[in-house]
Amino acid sequence: MTPLPLSLPTARRAGALALAALTLATSAACGSPSPSQPEAPEQLVGLFRFTPGGFADGKPTGTYFKMAIVGGTADGPFVNNANSPVDEGRVTALHPGTAGGLRTGAYQSEAKPGFAGGDSRSGSVITPTKFFDVLFGISTNAVDPQTRAPLPAPSVTRTGTTLTADVSAWAASWNNQEFNQGAPKPVPRTDAAAAGQEQVARAWDVVSQRWLAQPAAAKSTGPAATGTFDAATRRFTLDWTSHIQGGPFNDFTGVWHLEGVFEPGPPPSAAPSGSPTPVAPKKAP
Repeated sequence: MTPLPLSLPTARRAGALALAALTLATSAACGSPSPSQPEAPEQLVGLFRFTPGGFADGKPTGTYFKMAIVGGTADGPFVNNANSPVDEGRVTALHPGTAGGLRTGAYQSEAKPGFAGGDSRSGSVITPTKFFDVLFGISTNAVDPQTRAPLPAPSVTRTGTTLTADVSAWAASWNNQEFNQGAPKPVPRTDAAAAGQEQVARAWDVVSQRWLAQPAAAKSTGPAATGTFDAATRRFTLDWTSHIQGGPFNDFTGVWHLEGVFEPGPPPSAAPSGSPTPVAPKKAP
């Protein structure tokens, strides 16, 4: 028996069903979202304004410093600073200095003179803070006071919510002594300048109010500082450890935690690099 041909409406329904099936198959094969492209790294140039250090709910808050004993790690055990009331002295709370915190793309050099009776006078980055009855300060310098190595100005790179920082120029001064506490750690300069340390750029010094030469790259070793960043609020954290060389705390380790809000932009007093000095107009005779 010969089958009856499909009626026109039935044929149309069959064609529509076939087209729908083909569309679904194509969507399943090709319509899934492609992986998003990784976010390009971004240099954060400006002021990393510090939140003052403190202690709440059994843990340190804000910006602070710890010192791990010989053989210790970022988790301790720690030296008890006799002048700190925070966590029985294991945490030394830090407060922002005259600049408000750490500048990237610029230096905050050591005061001149650097000391008064052993106390540090460097107060741009942090307010000088007592550590065993002597004030210590922080500076960032084109030439490191301890290693004499030429160093670039601090820099911070953001990739998504992650920060990576070169704070090799971070230097602590205490009791008439200099201690590089940066990350990565600069290699002490020898009589022969290390390759890659040619002075090829300039950076503004917030303290001396002048342009300083800086190397394209420093000869350094070890990991950089790392941290977190919230693009919506510009809140940040930065953490690193740095070996202490010399002085009464030789072979101890500095543990640094910076926290606060990032404010983009150059230092307010810095004219564009290479711009001529303005000349006052002469008075008419």
